[in-house]
Amino acid sequence: AVVSTQSGHYGREKFNELNGVTMIYKEKPFTKLPEIAHRLQNMYYEQFGDDFEFISDSKRIDPESIDPYRAYVQVTYVEPYFEQYEKKYRKDDFEYSYNVDRFYYSTPFTHSGSAHGAVGEQFKRVTVLTTEFSFPYVKNRLQVVDIKERVMTPIEVATEDMTRKNEEFDEVLRTNRDGKVDVKMLQMLIQGAIGTTVNQGPLEIIETFLGENSRKPEVQDDKYIKYRNRLKYQCKTFLNNIKAALNENRNIIGTFQEDYQREMEENLKRFKLAVSPFIFNPQTHAEVKHNLNRSYDPENSLSRTMSYDYGGQS
Repeated sequence: AVVSTQSGHYGREKFNELNGVTMIYKEKPFTKLPEIAHRLQNMYYEQFGDDFEFISDSKRIDPESIDPYRAYVQVTYVEPYFEQYEKKYRKDDFEYSYNVDRFYYSTPFTHSGSAHGAVGEQFKRVTVLTTEFSFPYVKNRLQVVDIKERVMTPIEVATEDMTRKNEEFDEVLRTNRDGKVDVKMLQMLIQGAIGTTVNQGPLEIIETFLGENSRKPEVQDDKYIKYRNRLKYQCKTFLNNIKAALNENRNIIGTFQEDYQREMEENLKRFKLAVSPFIFNPQTHAEVKHNLNRSYDPENSLSRTMSYDYGGQS
């Protein structure tokens, strides 16, 4: 995959024609951002000395608010950017690294001014940068010729988060089906999904965006309803993936992990009871509650509940 960083140059008197110019650097595989930042920091410090200042976050830079007689360099990790239709034919690392001219980075923010907040207040600014040519190229850096920004609303951020969790499960479960069981990663995902101290994230998302407050008339515009339905579908898929992962784990663990398996199965039971009212219609919720209150049965099909329409039922 392409490992890339964005380097922005600011300081009218120091950078001259490079002032305000952003570059994308292509790096060797597995190169870490601190390594890249350290290299660029040393390079520019040798050039400008104490008149140099390094910026390591992705916040916006206002050229009018900085000292024109100092040199500022902002370095940010970026990833290749593809539209959904492009991802369909980019199937492997080679396709994701070839003929790439758009990159992106994300900046979380809240209206209160802090970077992070409750899920209902968490926005994200996605910045997409287009380079003058495509990587791979004869040079390892290319100038950015276009920058576009899009602000994601809290429900969009939450939907993206749940989608990413499902993609991680899909990747591990697909690997397991190919006969290459990554037990460590499988159990990390299970623990991250329904561990007693970490499942508040998905639960908070579900309660915030699929609960009663999300049905108020003032938030029922078409865009919100679309993302609410997408989120509901991703949450159902999340439950299904946890169940599939637990079943896979049961098949590969030794006797010394049976207590862990039982604990995770009970955690799934409690988690599903908590979220069922928000993501299933009343009839399905009643069935789920009845079945789970009897006992946890790893063969009890979650996939049957997945078959219910996600386009507005709850």
